[in-house]
Amino acid sequence: MSTGRKLAVVGVGYSPVSRKTDLTVHETAYLACKTAIEDSGLKPAEIDGVAQYGFPFEMVTTWEVSETLGIGELQWYTDLSGTGPAGITGVIAAAAAVASGSCDACVVYRTVSRAGGHSGGEGSRTAPKAVGGDMQFSAPYGNFAAPQWFGMYMRRYMHVYGATEEHFGAVAVTQREWAALNERAIFRDPMTMEDYLACRYISEPLRLFDCDLPVTGAGAVIITTAERAKDLRHRPVYIDSWAFGTGPRPDWFQWPDMANMGSHHAAPKMWQRSQFKPEDVDTAQVYDGFTIITLQWLEALGFCKFGEAGPFVAEGNTRLGGKLPTNTNGGMLNIGRVHGISHVIEAVEQLRGNLGPRQVANARVAVAANGGGPTAGCMTFYRE
Repeated sequence: MSTGRKLAVVGVGYSPVSRKTDLTVHETAYLACKTAIEDSGLKPAEIDGVAQYGFPFEMVTTWEVSETLGIGELQWYTDLSGTGPAGITGVIAAAAAVASGSCDACVVYRTVSRAGGHSGGEGSRTAPKAVGGDMQFSAPYGNFAAPQWFGMYMRRYMHVYGATEEHFGAVAVTQREWAALNERAIFRDPMTMEDYLACRYISEPLRLFDCDLPVTGAGAVIITTAERAKDLRHRPVYIDSWAFGTGPRPDWFQWPDMANMGSHHAAPKMWQRSQFKPEDVDTAQVYDGFTIITLQWLEALGFCKFGEAGPFVAEGNTRLGGKLPTNTNGGMLNIGRVHGISHVIEAVEQLRGNLGPRQVANARVAVAANGGGPTAGCMTFYRE
C-alpha cells in the first residue's frame, strides 16, 4: 500500500479439515498456524503479531494460540468477532498492522467447528421461541438462518436480471470440476446439471448444492514485509491492495436492494487503490458461502456486467483454461466451509505456481474476496 511498507504473504496452511473429527478448535487453530509458520520458513519466535476472525462459539483467542505455538512477546494482536466479511477480515487487519509497522510478521487464522454450532443452519429445525433485537421482526416468520436470507437474495436477483436456477447450478457444477483436481476437497465426484436440479431445496430457490459444506478445521496465513520475504522459503506473493465495504445501510433485513451486496461497495474501493485492473487478473478466488454470492462478486469486481455472471459462468469462463479460472480449489462448496480464509490461501498458492493439474498457467495477479449480504472484503495479490 502507498501508505505503508510493501507486504508479502510468505506462509499458508490448513489443519485437517473434516466432516467428522475428534480435534478441538484449539487443536485445529494450532495445527493450521504451525503448518503456515513451517511453510514460511520462519520460527515461532520471529512472529510478533497474531490475528483472527471468529464467532464466539468457536473462538480460540490469539493469546491461547501464541502461547501454544511458543511465539513469545507480541507487538500486536487482535481478536475480531461476529461482524466482518468472514476469514479475510483477519487477513486485512494483519496486513494493515504489518504495513503500519505495528508488527513485522503476523500469523492470522480462522477456525470453524461443527460441534460448536457452525453448521450453516442445518440444526435449525424450528424458529427460536424468544428473540430480541432485529431478529424479533424476522424469526417469528421463520426467517432466522442464512440459507433463508440468501434464498431471498437469489429470488430478487432472478427477478431483476432474469437469472435462472441453471445459472446458480453452473457455479456448483464448475466448482465440482475444480474439486476433482484437488486432493484436499471432500466432494470430488463429478456433478452434472441434472444432479444439481435433482437435489432438494433448502429455501427455494436455494438448493442443497448452493450451500457450502459445514466442517471442522482451520486455515492460516503469514504476512510480513517484502524485504523480509526475500530470505524465506517461497517466491514472495505480494499484497497489492484491499478494501472493506458495507454500503450505506449495513443491515441484513433492511438492505436497500437484494440484487446487490456489500461487494458492490468494496470492489470499486479496492480497484481505486490498486495498480491493476479487472482485466489484469489471472484467477479469482471469490466467496461461495452460497452460489449467489459468487455471481455477485464476479459482477462487483468488474469481470462481467451486472446480471451477466450466470451466463459468464455457464459459458465456461471460470473453468480451467477459461477466461477467468475461479475458485480453483473447488471452493467452500467442496473443500468445506473454512469461512473464506481458504480463498486467500488458494490465491497465494496459485501465484506460487505449484498446484499441479489445477494450476492456472502463468498466473501473476489474483483476487480473493469474502463476505455476503451487507459485509464484504477483498484483496489483490501479485508476483514479480
